[in-house]
Amino acid sequence: MQTHVVTKVIDGDTVEVSPEISRRTAMQTPMERLIGGPLPAETPLEQLSRPNMFNKIRLKNINAPEIGTPQGEKAVRYLKQFLEGKQITFKPVGISHDHVVADVWRYPDHVFINAIMVYSGHAKWSHPPR
Repeated sequence: MQTHVVTKVIDGDTVEVSPEISRRTAMQTPMERLIGGPLPAETPLEQLSRPNMFNKIRLKNINAPEIGTPQGEKAVRYLKQFLEGKQITFKPVGISHDHVVADVWRYPDHVFINAIMVYSGHAKWSHPPR
């Protein structure tokens, strides 16, 4: 299992991590992660249009209030107390812009951060969790 350290909380549903996450890791399906199978080949144009490494994770299926609003600032402070400077593990589901979209757990106690943000009132589900 690979862990990453949260170096910065960007907003109530996005964090920056170190070390960077490879595009290969971010795009693997659960079955590919399980068996270590190959990813489909990409055209050169697709390879050029996307970075190969990522350092931002967007929490899957949640929306936090925007920075600059009182609720957004509270969400950032709350997420910082849980994650900044701490280790995480994550289950990527894909890439959106320059972010890896993922379910995130604090390591080693396995607190599910996506749910904590919703159940604490600092974010809302954008889609029900599966």
